[in-house]
Amino acid sequence: MTLNNGKKKLNIDEKWKIYQETSAPGAQVGEILRKHGMYPNELAKIRRQVEDGAKKEMGRNKYLKKQVDVTYTEHERLKKDLAGKEKALAEMGQEYLILKKKVNLE
Repeated sequence: MTLNNGKKKLNIDEKWKIYQETSAPGAQVGEILRKHGMYPNELAKIRRQVEDGAKKEMGRNKYLKKQVDVTYTEHERLKKDLAGKEKALAEMGQEYLILKKKVNLE
């Protein structure tokens, strides 16, 4: 724990430890809070954070691609690149059809 303007600032591991201690069956919550110099409202905040984090993780679809932010310039460059590739693919498709006709005629 580090002091921040006279107030204790807990890191993630410390918050998790306190959450686990206070959630154990038969835990003496008041005693645990005094040991850590905390108030009940601080524990309530930790519990909300744990609940919010769990809900967020449970609702996350691990198979969805992560959204990527790109600049406008990069987006325009990618659009232009895609258009060029689509044009090349269309031309290859036409060439394929021409070759297929020639093979069928022979």
